[in-house]
Parts: sequence; structure tokens; C-alpha cells
Amino acid sequence: MVALGDLVKTLNAAFESKDYESCEKIIPAVKLELIKNKIFLPDFTNTNEQYINDLNITKRILEIGALTNIFLSRNEAFENDFTQLRTFYFCKNEKLANSENKSKIICLYLLVLRSDGDVTKFHSELEYLDRHIPNLEDDKLLSYPIKVDRWLMEGLYQRAWELLDAGLNIPEFDVFNMTLMTAIRDEIAHSTEMAYQELPLSSIKTLLFLDNEKDVETVADDRGWTVSNGIVKFNQEDEDDEDEDDIDDGFENDGLDFNKTARDRLKVIDNTLDYAISLETIV
Repeated sequence: MVALGDLVKTLNAAFESKDYESCEKIIPAVKLELIKNKIFLPDFTNTNEQYINDLNITKRILEIGALTNIFLSRNEAFENDFTQLRTFYFCKNEKLANSENKSKIICLYLLVLRSDGDVTKFHSELEYLDRHIPNLEDDKLLSYPIKVDRWLMEGLYQRAWELLDAGLNIPEFDVFNMTLMTAIRDEIAHSTEMAYQELPLSSIKTLLFLDNEKDVETVADDRGWTVSNGIVKFNQEDEDDEDEDDIDDGFENDGLDFNKTARDRLKVIDNTLDYAISLETIV
């Protein structure tokens, strides 16, 4: 166990000093020693106190590995670590299931799924967590991705943006905030160009949470929009124009039941734009 003890001490020192590149290099050797000492894959039927203590070392190594991968943006490697940690976090042995990092790492896993756009897997994970963690939304950390997802699904982009912008003063979360905020901006931009033919440049700045009109021009260039005389035109193609004509016909004919998706999109953007502009006026 001497070699393992020395490696663990070195790994802990590197992690505490935020030297994540060194952590990434040390972790494979540590895991190899865990395997040699037969404590990498847990046997939860073994209740020997020393064995449980050794498994807690394994759990700690996996947590360091998971957090290291977050800081290095190794999402796939993080998910692999989380898969192993899940066996600890949801086992029947309380000494192994409890950890000061448990809520943080579960929350980070949810943020990985949401930032990757894997909404189905995100909600499947929520269902699992809801069955195994009482009062799930009372946990400050676990409620964070739940709120972000809920508000994104409901089109309440302003609330989701404000929550992400405020953050939780947890460095690991900052890795995902920019990704999620970019996703929100892209979703609003896509819905806007589907719902409108043009809008004032100043309104787009407010709607997309941009700092200045120069940033709007950058987004416009990336998305193929045209900016002229303070107006942003969304350059809808002929096919989109035909779809828009169909939407107009739906409003004229039977209104409530025709092309509901398009009308819902328009309503969401209208509400978001009105709210954002009102907020900007107040400020």
C-alpha cells in the first residue's frame, strides 16, 4: 500500500494546487494501484471496517478524477467517472454513499447532459434521482440545473439567463455557464428568425443579452442576417416564406388549432422581447 499511499498524497497535493494537468497524468497510475489492491471495483457485501475505509479512498480518487475532467473539459471522461461514482452514491452503506462532493458532482453531471443538449437523458436522470433523493429540489445545488432546464423548456429565457449569469460561486459550474448561455442565445436567435422577418437592431441586442450593437452585427454575420439602417433582416428563404404564408392562412381560417408550434414560438419570443426591453428600460 506504500506506492498507493504516495500516489494518493501526490494526487491530493496536485488537486489542491489546481494543477489539473498533473492530476490527469497521475490518476491512471493511482487507478492501477487500486486495481492491484482489489479496491477499485467495490464489493458492497464486505462490511469490514478497513475495507470500507479503503473504498472511501477509491471514491475520493474517482471524485478528484471527475472534477479534474470537468476543469479540463473532458466530458466523456467525466461521465465515465460518474458512472463509477454512482455505485457509491446510491449504495446502501451510508459511509460510502455520503460525500461532501456528492450533490456537486451529480449537479455537474446534469449540467453536462443539458449543455450537450441530451434532454432525454437529462430527464431520465432526474426521474432516477427523484426516486433516490428525498426532497430533490430542496438541495441548493441539485435544484440549479432543474430550474435552468425547466425555464428553458418553458421558454423563460430571461430567468434561465439571470440564474446562469448569477451563478453559485462554484468554479466547476462556470465551465458550463458560458456553454448554456450560448445555447440560450442560439435558441432565441433561431426562434426569432423563424417568427419575424426583421427587427430593430437595438431590440435584438436586448433580446440576445448582448453588450453592444457591434456584438449584434457579429451574430448577424454568423447567422447570415442583414443589418441595414438599424434594422436586422433575417433573410428567410423562399421555403420559410411559404411556411409563413401557411401560418397566416391558419390564423385566418381556424386560428387556434392550425400550426400551434409556430404560434407558440412567436408568443414566446414576443413575451421574451417585451420582458427584456421592459427590464432594460427600468435599468
